[in-house]
Amino acid sequence: MQIGRCWFDIAQAQLSNQDNDTSWKMPPAEFAVLNTLVEHRDKVLSNEQLLASLPEQARSLASLEAAIKRVRFFLGQSALFIEAVDGQGYILHSKSTRATGFWALRPGKSMSLKQYSLLIAQLVLLLLLIYSLFEPTAKIFFP
Repeated sequence: MQIGRCWFDIAQAQLSNQDNDTSWKMPPAEFAVLNTLVEHRDKVLSNEQLLASLPEQARSLASLEAAIKRVRFFLGQSALFIEAVDGQGYILHSKSTRATGFWALRPGKSMSLKQYSLLIAQLVLLLLLIYSLFEPTAKIFFP
């Protein structure tokens, strides 16, 4: 199963990162969480659903969060595919939902057409204001 630039081998409980050419034999907790997310891809899974998939000795919210943190760390850039949904749980996306390139450097998502149009309108108004405040001189003096 492909997750961004990583390959998840369910049969061997192994995650391979193609960016840095490394493989990770996953511990039971991390494997259970990632396997459950993969089975329910593009669906929000509650913390309770994910906790139920963990081995019995690791069924705590702290161990769930630690397991997700370790999986995200190994995924590297592909960690963007796992999203925490506030107050609900986690989701594993099929496709990246974040912007790439220049817009990825700022928080949030890329600009919508409405936001871009508003920015351009503000810049035009600013230029008009500056032009109206400074009038050109009629005469230029040279020494």
